[in-house]
Amino acid sequence: MAKKQNPQILSPENYIRQRARNMPIFKCYVNDGWDEGGLAQVTVSRCHVNGNITFCSYLVDLHCLGIKDTLFDFNIPKGLFDEFIEEMSQEFELIECDYVLAHNIIYAGWEFAAEIGFKPHKDFLSTTQYMLEEDNDTIPLLQINCGDTDGKPLYIHGPFEDEAMANRIINTLEKNVGAGNYHYIVLGEDLLFDDWDEEADEEDDDYDDDEYEGDVPSEDWEEDAENPPLGDENR
Repeated sequence: MAKKQNPQILSPENYIRQRARNMPIFKCYVNDGWDEGGLAQVTVSRCHVNGNITFCSYLVDLHCLGIKDTLFDFNIPKGLFDEFIEEMSQEFELIECDYVLAHNIIYAGWEFAAEIGFKPHKDFLSTTQYMLEEDNDTIPLLQINCGDTDGKPLYIHGPFEDEAMANRIINTLEKNVGAGNYHYIVLGEDLLFDDWDEEADEEDDDYDDDEYEGDVPSEDWEEDAENPPLGDENR
């Protein structure tokens, strides 16, 4: 008699990569004034069958650098998700938006930055991009303005980017678009999102892959995995 195999338990990262697109969209948010300021903080959430929420947030520089930062939280109660949104709203005004707008902002920033030589945050490439639907004809295309008002890249040097990093960015712009074909501004420490950007880096440490080595998820998620719907052991 063959030994019964236990269902595979996926790490949060692998669950997002493999299963997130099968989950229904819950809510999406973006900061008010993103289109004027050129810096968007977008949150996309999806709902598990147990009622919990997985969300990913993306810091998108539409002027130049694309997806500067990203973070996620996995299989949390709706109340904790609401607390996250409330906390973010204390720094700037978040407004609920539809998924199509969130999708277009993120992909527009990604594509614009890629065209001028900038890669998105490593965690976006490895994990959080899979929270988004595939970028195909099923998603309506919206006009998202990138770059400065003249369409040229605008690099805004914030206080958390040291001179070495700034020089690398300028060198990339010089190489790919050329002198005179981009703008450069240095801002002070009150740049919107800088505090969030720094906090997100600290959150990244909480999601180190080593923590999930062996694919050990949270207890709440184990309960979800023990009672999967028919036809899908983890959804």
